[in-house]
Parts: sequence; structure tokens; C-alpha cells
Amino acid sequence: MEHAFALIKQLVADFKAQEAAYLSSSYQEQHVREDFINKFFIALGWDVTHERQKNPYEQEVKIENKVSTQGSQRRADYAFFIAPNFRDVKFYAEAKKPAKNLKDAAFYHQTIRYGWNSGTPIAILTDFEEFHILDCRYKPDIEDALNRKLEYFHYSEYADEEKFKKIFFLFGRETVANGSLEKYAAMLPKPRGKAKQRGLFKGGYQPVDEAFLEELDSYRETLAKAFKKENPDLGSEELTEAVQRTIDRLVFIRFLEDKQIEDPQMINYSEASSAWKKFSTHCRALEPKYNGLVFKKHRILDDSGFVPPDDKTFAGICEELADPSSPYDFDKIPISILGSIYERFLGKVVHATAKQVRVEPKPEVRKAGGVYYTPQYIVRYIVKETVGKLLYATPTVSTKNVEPTPPYQGGETQDKISSPQRGEVSRRDRGVDNFDSLQGKTPEEVAKMSFADIACGSGSFLIEVYSVLLEYHERYYASHPEMAKKGDLSTRDGKQVLSLRKRQEILVNNIYGVDIDFQATEVTQLSLYLKLLEEATLNDAVQFSLLKEKLLPDLRNNIICGNSLIGIDINTGELFENEELKKLKPMNFEDAFPAVMKKGGFDAVVGNPPYRIIGKADITKQTASYLVKKFTSFQYKADLYHLFIEKALGLCRTNGLIGYITPNTWYTLPFTQKLRQYVLENSHLVLFVIFNHQVFKEANVDTVITIAKKISKQRTRYENEVLVFNMPKEFEAKQLETVIPQRKKQGDWITNETNQFGIRTTTEEQNILDRIEKVSKPLTDIAKASLGTQAYNSSKHTKDQIKDRVFHSKKKVSKDYLKELSGSDIGRYTLQWAKKEWIKYGPWLHDYRTMDWLEGPRILIREITGKGTYKICGMYVEEIYCNYKTILNVIYGNEHKYSMKYFLGLLNSQFLSWVYPRVSNKTVKDSFPRLSVSDLKKLPIRTIDFANEAEKAKHDHIVSLVEQMLKAKEELAAAKLDSDVQRLEHRCATLDRQIDEAVYELYGLTEEEIKIVEGKL
Repeated sequence: MEHAFALIKQLVADFKAQEAAYLSSSYQEQHVREDFINKFFIALGWDVTHERQKNPYEQEVKIENKVSTQGSQRRADYAFFIAPNFRDVKFYAEAKKPAKNLKDAAFYHQTIRYGWNSGTPIAILTDFEEFHILDCRYKPDIEDALNRKLEYFHYSEYADEEKFKKIFFLFGRETVANGSLEKYAAMLPKPRGKAKQRGLFKGGYQPVDEAFLEELDSYRETLAKAFKKENPDLGSEELTEAVQRTIDRLVFIRFLEDKQIEDPQMINYSEASSAWKKFSTHCRALEPKYNGLVFKKHRILDDSGFVPPDDKTFAGICEELADPSSPYDFDKIPISILGSIYERFLGKVVHATAKQVRVEPKPEVRKAGGVYYTPQYIVRYIVKETVGKLLYATPTVSTKNVEPTPPYQGGETQDKISSPQRGEVSRRDRGVDNFDSLQGKTPEEVAKMSFADIACGSGSFLIEVYSVLLEYHERYYASHPEMAKKGDLSTRDGKQVLSLRKRQEILVNNIYGVDIDFQATEVTQLSLYLKLLEEATLNDAVQFSLLKEKLLPDLRNNIICGNSLIGIDINTGELFENEELKKLKPMNFEDAFPAVMKKGGFDAVVGNPPYRIIGKADITKQTASYLVKKFTSFQYKADLYHLFIEKALGLCRTNGLIGYITPNTWYTLPFTQKLRQYVLENSHLVLFVIFNHQVFKEANVDTVITIAKKISKQRTRYENEVLVFNMPKEFEAKQLETVIPQRKKQGDWITNETNQFGIRTTTEEQNILDRIEKVSKPLTDIAKASLGTQAYNSSKHTKDQIKDRVFHSKKKVSKDYLKELSGSDIGRYTLQWAKKEWIKYGPWLHDYRTMDWLEGPRILIREITGKGTYKICGMYVEEIYCNYKTILNVIYGNEHKYSMKYFLGLLNSQFLSWVYPRVSNKTVKDSFPRLSVSDLKKLPIRTIDFANEAEKAKHDHIVSLVEQMLKAKEELAAAKLDSDVQRLEHRCATLDRQIDEAVYELYGLTEEEIKIVEGKL
């Protein structure tokens, strides 16, 4: 700070000394950048002139030369990044010459546009004389742009230390690396009420993806109605496809404009005599140059019989999209963001009837509750740990006592090089200076590799795979320029970059995708084309045009519309109707990708497969029978993602990798055991990332990342280690790089009776569980446990029967009726018969229990424990009660030596409540914690040798404490005076602690282990 302030004061003095000259119109922007603005940011710690960061692909400050076309500037002057992430801009700075008045709406709009489209919260507009900090959270609106100023500084204020501190601690390189911009943005005022919900502030408080999705949805509905009005014979599928292709063309043209590959204003047809005719003419003119799917002649849109939409309607859409009036800048919107927009856009289709047209969710999307696109940090991590690992070999270093951490963007290494101390700089944090040290594959070797997403959706995973491949080649040639073949590289802005032809070659050689939705495959191709042209220039377009070559390769053999789970052999034997086959879209990978499959399969399969339990409504009997035969993992309650995991492994070549994010239930549930067996027998599990927060904001599903390596079937016994990363509940994406994993042995899961993956415990926790297992027996070996009864069977009893025989008021009670309890009646050591309901009890009930379950000493346990807690709530009873199935029952088994009150003390203890989620078959959700009978039966009950006086004394001590607790709770419930309530509450708390201490002693826990159980370590 002191050093920076001294440098800045000198700059202020220099500017002031020649202020008149610097403010004159002859003093150009380029000069002020060199004389003052560059030096300003250098003082803040940024390597603006690249004195340190020589590698052109790993520079934290990117400076653009001025490029203006038809009065519209296409690039921000400065873009700032933080290593090792050179993709996501932290903030932009736009420079002007001092003679200009910065308080200009056009300048503000231009700067805000850069930031908003990139998802950066704030940006800088400066001419050194002035320094404007602008709010980029709002949808750019030139009429409202001047209201987006957050802070302003005159150059004379830079010499005021307190004011300069504001700039330094917000935009200094080290503070930006530590999250200063995000913290600043979090403190900015937020809209309230309806404005917050709908983005109703002028300009719109919306991120670019939400805003553009709204625009696309609006365009789709408008175009669908306009097309249908003029072409009434078009059906739902035809309208869906025609509208999709029209929007794709408009978006692609805007992209070409903003990337300066084509002249701007192409899309503004407002002055044309026919907007649609001019649009069609442009598309025909672009088709020979670009080829690909986007401008390929369409059977509906480009047919002579198609009647174009109302010109005013179509011209209005084009005018909204036209630059510079549009808030969207496709040079700044990351391709991954466009993918996420399209992912949600694809969740709807046009539905047309004779009288109306409407846009509605697809049936499968409606059933699933919406479209949940994969967050970009998840996509990057999975691709990095699969494709990245295959591209870059890990250095051979000792891994003894080394804490593995996930690698950075390129995926170079998973192990720290030296000391395992937290906070030490690893190779991934330093970046890689010498490509040779990584022993990475050569481009010739990479050209033979193939990577796939077999449920690709809008292509978000494939875009990331392509990005990683492009980065790999750039870095390889930066280190080995002599290895580049003719045509691999071209020169731009003084540096060597991958040529467009090389980018085409990588795309066609390495990227493959499948989706059952044709629109999804179209969007995937579009997204990949946008990524291909991301660094292209007008010069590239001219050169390819002169050589009569296409800018876009044909991807129809790379991105296939088909069913990844069903082959064409489903149609052998009993033939399907054409409509059924059209819906199923069977496909053979050997036919779709013959070259890949001949080589043994894909090197990696990545993605986020669909989650949906396969029900009777989804498939026919023939299809179900086919899936049972084809998939080992097809069991009761089979989910689509189960089959995709098995299919992905089957499609990989030996030593290939799969990387999926899925629900975590398949790790432990009984009916997914076959899937676990298949995975254990056919792969080396590499790592798991367990998320303890909701990754998909709109979906209440607990997720996990699984990375596995395909092995030959001969190897079924192994002791490979699996790294398990347990993410904290308060999660930030950067923690994917910092959480230290647990190491598990895959062999332990092979020998496990149910093959459950032990992922929920740390090494220390597992040590506790292993040790107490030696002195305990499962509850089911000592006692019996069961659900309560269900009052009636709705399939066997009429409403009148239910009304007459089930729930009765006290007035009608006879000896045939029993008091009925529900889950809410049970607390820890408490019982209240709140509803005063009775039930006529007998064998006619749906889950009838014999009377030994309803009378005598026993324990009733509440099934649902309460939001955010796994605390077991049990109560001891002797009176006869019938309880509903929301209460679990524990009664004596063969052994009657133990007191039921002993069991109650253990079950209600903090220790067994801690044990429960760690031995459960299911992942216990914070949002709805539920105890199951099967898991209750597994709880470890400390055995007692009643012939041993010391052992018996421990049993009796717990029984005595429980009896005191039951009495204190009873007195507390009857207390009238506040003083009595307070006294008894203290008494209960003391007894609770004493019971916990007795249980810890009983199981032999050490002080350190108690701290682990209580979350104090």
C-alpha cells in the first residue's frame, strides 16, 4: 500500500504539471494509457506490461488495441484475471482520452455492457483524470446508464491516502485475488419486493443468462404464433424445429458481428422492404462460407411454399437484437453461459392445435419439475479430472504423507510436490513453467483420442472438453513451437495462436455427443461452432472464402440424435410400430461412431445424465424387458442415471475415465447393489466429491461426483485408494481446490456384504465405528424393531368402511378400540396423546401387528426427527397404544436381560444420534431427516456381560439415569410455576449430559473421540 501510494502520488504530480496539455484534444487515448493508466494499474500490483508473465496464454492483464467498426467499439481496453483461471474476467477497465467528458451515457452503457455480459459485478471507466466505478449487475440500458455510477474519484484525490485506500483495497491485485470485488458487490444495495422477483428496476436487475433466456422464450412464442398464422398446416414438432432454427440463425449472426468476423448491423433489417426476405438472403449468402447445420437449407424455412411471418413482427425481433441498441454483447458472454441458457430453453416445446399455439414444458421436464443445468464449476471440475488427467501426465514424485488436492484448470497434477502442510503453494497454484516437466501427450497422440457426453443436452460438457483441448494445444505449442506443422498456428496481435483450421481439426477428431432430443443436438453443434469461432477474425473468414473452404466443419457424424441406452436390436423379434420406434430412437454406437468403437471405445465419457425413475408410464413392457436383459444395474426402482453409469463404463476403452455428477443414493441403497457391483468389478474408483449442499438450486437432490477408470474384467481384486472429498455445507466453488480428501480402500467395498461405498465418514470417524463394532451387536440381534401399523388399506376398503371402522371419537369407544399415536406425539423421553383419536384394531388393518408389539415394556421412536437434526427421539411406554407408521417400535427379542430403559438411554444419547447417519443405507437429508427401520436395526448396542459386576453396574447406572429423566420430564409437563419449569429444565439438561457421559464411558470413547462426536474437533 505504501509503495503503491508513493508511485501514484508521483503520477498525480506529473499529470498536474502538464494538465493543460493532457486535457487537450490532441492528447490521444493511446498516450494516456501508456503514460498514466498502465502505470496506475502497475502500482496496484498488476503485471500490465507482462514483465513477469511472459507466456501469452497465462497473463492476468489482457490489453486490447482499439478496434472500432461503424462507430461501435468491440473490445474493452483492459481485462483483468487471476491465475490460474485465465478464462473468467474479474473486472474490466475502459479507457478514454482526458479531453472527453466521461459522464456520457454512451460511455457508461458501453462499459456496463462489458461487465454485465461477462457476469462481473463492477467495471471501471477512466481517463486517469477521472475514475468511475460502475455497477454492472443491471441489464444495460443507455437511458438509465448514468444512474449506475457507484463511486467517483478525481485524479487529485488519488493523492489523498484515505481515498486511495478505497481504490487499492478494491482493485489491488492481491485484494482481488482474495475476493474483494465479490465482497464489495455483496454489500451493494439489492432490489426488494417485486423488483427483486421480476427484475423490474429500469435496466433490469438480472444476470445475463436469465435476461437472455426470457428474450429467447419471448421470441419463440412470438415466432411460433406468427409462423402458424401464415402456415396453418404446420404441426407442433415442425413449428418447434422451424422456430429453433430461426433463433439459432439470428443468434449466430449476432455472434459473428460481435466477434468482428462479419460486419456489424447485418441483423438490423428495420429499413429493409422485407425483413424476412433480407434475413433469408443473408442466410443463403452465409451458407457457402460457414456450412454446418445453422445455415444449411431447411425443409420448412427455406422451402418456396413457406409463407414468412408478418414483417413488422419479425423486424421488431431483429431490431431488439441489433447492435448497438441490444444490451447483449456476444463477444463477452461466455460460451458456457450460452450453453446454460439453451439448456433451459430446450426444456420447452411449441404445442400447436388448430386454434392456438402455446409454448409449454416437455412432459419429462414437467415430470422432473424443471430443467436443472449443471453449474459451470462442476462441469470444469469433472472435465479437468478426466480429460485433463488424460492429456497431462502426473509427475513422478513421492506421494508418501502427501495430501492430494485437485489440479488446476489444465489438470496437471493431483499431488503436492513437497510438504503436506496446508497453505503451501502446490505446482497447480504456481502454474506450470515447463511443459516438458509434465510429460504430456503430443498433439499426434491427442488426435487419436475421443471424448464423449452420451446425454449431451445443450453441450455444456462438450464445450468444456473442447476448451481444455484448445488450451492444451496452445500451451504445448507455446513450449514447443518447432513441433507445429504448417497451418497449425497463425499470428495475431504479435503472438502465435491456433489457426482456425487446427481448431476445426481438434473439434472433428476429439469431440462426440449423443442426445435423444434432436433440438439438443442442434444446439450442441451451434455451441461448439461458437466456441470454434471464439478467436476467429474477419481475416480468417476472408481467407477461407478465397480458398473456397468452409469455416464450420460438418458435425453430423460427431453429434448424433439417438438413444444411448437402446440399440436397434430392440426391434428384432416382436416388431415395434413406427411411432414407437420414432419415440425410442434406437441407436448402435458401433454404427454411429465406427472408428471410435473399433479402437476400443472412448477415452473419457463425461456429463450429467438424466435423473428419473423408470416407471410404467415411461416405457412399454418390451422396452422394460430389453433393459433388464441389457443392463446389470436394472433393478427395482431403476433410475435412468443408473443405466447411464453402466453404459458409460461399457463405452470406455481400458484405462478410460468416466466422470459423472449424479444423485448419491446409488452409493448405499439396497436396490442399487447390482450397479455398485458392476462398477466395482469393472473400474478403479478414482475419487468422489460429496456435496452436502444443494448443487442444483431448484432441485432437492443430494449429489456426488464420481470419477472412475475402466479396467479389464480379469482384475477384480485390488487395493487402490479412492479419494473422498466431503464438501462443507457452507460451500464455495473454490473449495473444490482446497478440501483435503479422505483415503478409502476400494477392496473394503468389494468384500462388504452389500457393497456399500463408505463415503460418509472421515478416517477418524471410521476408526471410532470400527472399534465400537467389536464391543457391540446390532440392535436387531438383541431386540426387535418394526414400523407401526397403517390404519387401513385404501385399495380394499371403501370410504364408508374407513369412516365407520377406523377413526372414532371417544363417545363411541369400546374395548375393541385402542388409543392411537402419531409421530408428533413422541419426543425425547416424552409422550403426549394430543389428538385423542382411537382406532378399531384388528387383522383387517393394512399393516397389522400382533398385540406383543402394542403392550408391555417397549420403546416408541419418532420417524421424522425435525428439520436439520438427526437427534433420535424415543420414549419408554408400558400402556397399550396402537401407533401409526410414523412411529418405529422396539420390543424384546430373545434376550430379556437388558432393560428397555437401557436401550432408551443409548438410543436417545448424542452418541447414537451421531452414529445413525454414518451407518444409514440412505443419505439423511437435512431438509427432511427420517429414520428407517432397517437402519435402526443396524445401530450398535453395547453388549453387557451380566456375570461381570462392573459391566452390570454400567447397565444399571444408565437405567437409573433414564428413570430419573422420565420422572423429571413428567413433572416438567405438569409444572404450573415458572420457577418449577426452570428448575426441572435444568434438571433434565443435567441428566441428559450425565446419560451422554455414561454412554461415552460405556463405549470406551476417548476425550478426543468425544470431541469428534460433539463436533468440537
